Amino acid sequence: MFRPQFVDVDDVLLHVETDGPDDGPAALFLHGWPDLWFTFEPQMTALAEQGYRTLAPDQRGYGLSSKPATVADYEMPRLVDDIVLLIERQDAAPVHLVGHDWGGAVAWAVATERPDLVRSLTIVNCPHPQVFADSLRRKPSQLLRSWYMVAFQIPGLAEAVLGARGGAVLAAMLEHGARLSEADLDRHRTVWRHPGTIQRPLFWYRAMFRTMSPRAAPARPVRVPTQIIWGRRDGALGKHLAEPSAALCERSELHWLDTGHWPHRERPGQVTELLAAWFARHADRS
Repeated sequence: MFRPQFVDVDDVLLHVETDGPDDGPAALFLHGWPDLWFTFEPQMTALAEQGYRTLAPDQRGYGLSSKPATVADYEMPRLVDDIVLLIERQDAAPVHLVGHDWGGAVAWAVATERPDLVRSLTIVNCPHPQVFADSLRRKPSQLLRSWYMVAFQIPGLAEAVLGARGGAVLAAMLEHGARLSEADLDRHRTVWRHPGTIQRPLFWYRAMFRTMSPRAAPARPVRVPTQIIWGRRDGALGKHLAEPSAALCERSELHWLDTGHWPHRERPGQVTELLAAWFARHADRS
């Protein structure tokens, strides 16, 4: 049974849902766009039954969490601080950290900046930020795949398109891409009725483009054990991004699944098995 709470992480309140025993090893799940905290719900429920304390926030700008009003409020250092403070204030460290899409980008950064808080890292269909930035600069094919990110830079345009007819475009994407049920789509629709819930997540993309360096900087190695789960039919993020991302980790495994962008929704049982095995192998810091 999920237990809701609101956690103060200084400048925002994060809506967080938890399951499992309070004294179990913690597993923290970070959703991407346009998901909400429950994107990993099947895995959270199964792992809670195995004794893990599972946690998942609506990240800033999403769901029931605070929605700061400026693009600068969504720059990566602030997104990372949210999760660092969440881990610390929930007394959850070290966590098994799991992230998909934008949640994966935050998870990469948290594991790099604060490896002391992370027991293991699992990334689902999200390249290492440096690999992605390099690909945007050097590979026209990836830039074409990322056309929507460019469209999101135009204030008002994306909000109007995505917000039309109660979020019909978003609902169709989640229904066909993430295979969400009508009940889960209704959970999204309920949230989309609240002010800012469609616009603020777009600020993540706008902040990324405003802060992206024109020159590649050397990537810092990821020192925590990392597994990457990648759906090879992802239409937004090319599979060429996976192996270079794994190469930036001191210890990594790469698992290919025959899915699109949401392996954890398309193959929930398979992803649960991968997570459970990975967590068991990295039950301590060795």
